[in-house]
Amino acid sequence: MKDKKNLIVLGGSIAFLLISSIFFYIYVVLGDDIPIKKITNHKNTQVAANVKIVKIYTPNDSLDSLVSSDVEIQQQDFASEVNSIFNVIQEKSNYQIQDESGEYHAFMDYNTILLNSYLVGDKLYLNFSSNIAESIKTKEQELLIIYSLVNTYTSLEGVNKIKILIDGVEVKKLKWYNLKTFYTKNLDI
Repeated sequence: MKDKKNLIVLGGSIAFLLISSIFFYIYVVLGDDIPIKKITNHKNTQVAANVKIVKIYTPNDSLDSLVSSDVEIQQQDFASEVNSIFNVIQEKSNYQIQDESGEYHAFMDYNTILLNSYLVGDKLYLNFSSNIAESIKTKEQELLIIYSLVNTYTSLEGVNKIKILIDGVEVKKLKWYNLKTFYTKNLDI
């Protein structure tokens, strides 16, 4: 009686394995619905994990408003990401503007350095070198530079307000706009 029961269990197990193998072969190996290469290729997901997509705001070609674009940066610690984002903004703001005397100047001074940054709650402090103001010739240009930074950095998770410092000091203004205040996102610029 006991041998008969063991024989039935063994036969059932073999039948289950056989049926499972047939279904596996039909649906996975012969089927087009599940691409085996994507399941087994883990290399692409590892590379994508080190990249972060960030929305940045830079001047349009006519220098009268900001346009957004998505860029990839290497995922790092927060301070390094903030610095990488500034480098991209500076690179994409490589316009030349003409002053009243006909001389051309960089839209954003190429030698401007983001000295450091720090986050306190939802407030991000950006400390720039003083030459950020050197190429600013108009109120509109200054406004675009400020909001290029503000709109970009407030698009980061957890950042709602931006304070711009110059050489580690809170200054009243670059040339026209008050820097003693915290700026918030303004997509109408």
